[in-house]
Formats: sequence, structure tokens, C-alpha cells
Amino acid sequence: MDIMKMGKNPNYLGSWDLEDVPGNELTLTIKNIDEELVEGAEGRKEKCAICHFVEDYKPMVLNLTNRKALSKLYKTTETSKLIGKRITIIVKQVKAFGAIHDALRIKPEIPAAKTEPLEKCEICGGNIMPSAKMSSKQVADYARSKFGAAICASCAKAKLAEMEEQKKKEEGATVNEND
Repeated sequence: MDIMKMGKNPNYLGSWDLEDVPGNELTLTIKNIDEELVEGAEGRKEKCAICHFVEDYKPMVLNLTNRKALSKLYKTTETSKLIGKRITIIVKQVKAFGAIHDALRIKPEIPAAKTEPLEKCEICGGNIMPSAKMSSKQVADYARSKFGAAICASCAKAKLAEMEEQKKKEEGATVNEND
């Protein structure tokens, strides 16, 4: 789709959305990329690759330039492998249709990891470290559901060993009662 001819579409991220963003850069996390039917300014509809974000921002139409930049940045064309990846969106002036226009572009560098404060262990007071797939908060929430408290990995191992020991004692008591 000819995005330049689309005009300002309030449903999708555009260069105008970055005017009030500090540094005119926006770093977001990819939630998914889907093919969607997008209606242009003249009412013409066309299928486009649309990038949705984890953060509360409008989705972005991925034109060919940005799809190539994304593929090069993360060395894949498989959209499923891009879920959870972070990108920085910038505004660049590009020449198109005989004029200069502001356009969204994906910055050609992987953004620094998003840092969040670490949760604290309710037993030892140490940090609850994120795992490969979960943030510190997600690990703490999981521990709360499993153990009734937000605990670190070391305390969780000790708690599991304690639970196993208790289970063995209960099984042993049951065997003795049946003799």
C-alpha cells in the first residue's frame, strides 16, 4: 500500500505521533505482526503487515522498508520469532513522489533491554531474578501462586525440599498406621 497517499490514519502510528515524544524516538515491544485490511484516504483497501505492541500504543503499518529493517535487525523473516523483540521507531525525512515527507523508520540497532525493578523475596529479602521467559514480577507472581509468597529461586528450592520431606513423613506415618 502506498502509505504516503494514505494520509493521517488515526488508527495507526504515524510520524505525527512522535512529535511530542522525547527525542522523537519510541522504543516498543512487538506483541504480534498480522496481515490486516487497511483503508487508505481514498477508501481503497489493501492488505498490509501490521505490527502490534505490548505497550499501549497504536499499531504500526510495516511498509517494505521497515519489514526489511526488522528482518535485518533480528536476522529472521519469521514474524513468530519477532514476538517479544524490542524496536526503536524514529522519524526520518524521505524523498517520495517528488517531495520530502516524514516517515517512520525502524532504527537499525537493537534497543537496550527494558529494565524493571526487581521484586524482593519475602523469605530472605534478596532479589527475585527474571528467568529466560519471565520478568521478576512474573516469577514473583508464579511463586505466590505455588508457595503463597513471592520468593527467590534459592528459597523456592529450599521450600520444595521442605515440601518433599513433609510429604515423605506423611506417607511414612500412613504406612505405619496401616501396619
